[in-house]
Amino acid sequence: MDRLPNDIDEEINTLTKEEENELRKVLDQMVETVKTYCEKDGKVTASEKRIIKAMKVTTKDLANEIVQLYEEETSVDDLTLLEVVNRNREKILNDLLNAALTPKRKQMSEEAKEVISMVSKDLF
Repeated sequence: MDRLPNDIDEEINTLTKEEENELRKVLDQMVETVKTYCEKDGKVTASEKRIIKAMKVTTKDLANEIVQLYEEETSVDDLTLLEVVNRNREKILNDLLNAALTPKRKQMSEEAKEVISMVSKDLF
């Protein structure tokens, strides 16, 4: 049977290994940016160390969720991907806030506020 010009093939949208590596590289770069920012004075405070650790975990979770989305769905549209990113954006900021607070008094240092401010600007 001949194909008509109006026939539309459903586009299968998969994530190649190279794209997955690039995604992880971009997110690792975000963590590295935070780490470099924290080390600018030559020392890293305890709250900044907790923030860096939280960034590593949350960006890894984001990458895994995006990869899983592409594995489960045959077609991923921009809106679906944006929903995943938005949901994780909120999680990242909440995790950083919790990491920045001192364990006993739940206070936040000025350095931690600066780092969270920088990350929030980058995420949006």
